[in-house]
Amino acid sequence: MNMKKSSDPKASQRGSREQGRESTRQRLLEAAGIAFAEHGYDRATGKEICERAGANPAAINYHFGGKDKLYAAALHEAHRRFLTAEDIRAALPPGTPPAERVGIIIRDLLSNLLTTDPSAWQLKLMTQEMMRPTPFLDELVRAEIVPKSMFLRGAVAELLGRPDSHPAVQLSCMNIISMCLTQYLNREIFRRVFPDLILSADGLELLTAHTLSFVTGGLRQVAATLPGAPLPQEKP
Repeated sequence: MNMKKSSDPKASQRGSREQGRESTRQRLLEAAGIAFAEHGYDRATGKEICERAGANPAAINYHFGGKDKLYAAALHEAHRRFLTAEDIRAALPPGTPPAERVGIIIRDLLSNLLTTDPSAWQLKLMTQEMMRPTPFLDELVRAEIVPKSMFLRGAVAELLGRPDSHPAVQLSCMNIISMCLTQYLNREIFRRVFPDLILSADGLELLTAHTLSFVTGGLRQVAATLPGAPLPQEKP
């Protein structure tokens, strides 16, 4: 005998409401990212964000608890869209030599910077936060940036034979990250100064190879100033 599976109308309604709430939340997050990237935290208004999202004026308080928390959520979302810790972990299988890990991280960082639309709100918002930090930067660094940076710090620490808290390790990581970010932040200037270079996704292979060669040479020189530390490998 065939029996029809009974449906629960209340459960279906609850599911629809939850989907609706999540949809509204995502629309608010997207609208907020655009507004904050365009106007900054101070000048972006809840009214504009709700209008962009097609949401009730009270929606920001309901879904995020206020403009402050919405801005913090937008910052975290921006950083996750750019690069997640899971992305980095997946690209670095256990047993990958440290020099190769450094190379993979540089390649992925440059790739994400150079292939993301420059007008995308997430990059504009992160750049804005770097140039004009808000009180929300500390939590972003703690929750998103520091965990991701540990992959690079660990690899560089192995190469230099020092703990990841050593100044030489931290300065080396800071210089590697700065080099990659500079190629993105100043690329419109670099394009005009060096018009023969392809400073876009089409030139990624050359940019990555040169940056990695430069970094490897720098790490070897740093290692040479640290008695007893092993020299980094020539090729990652």
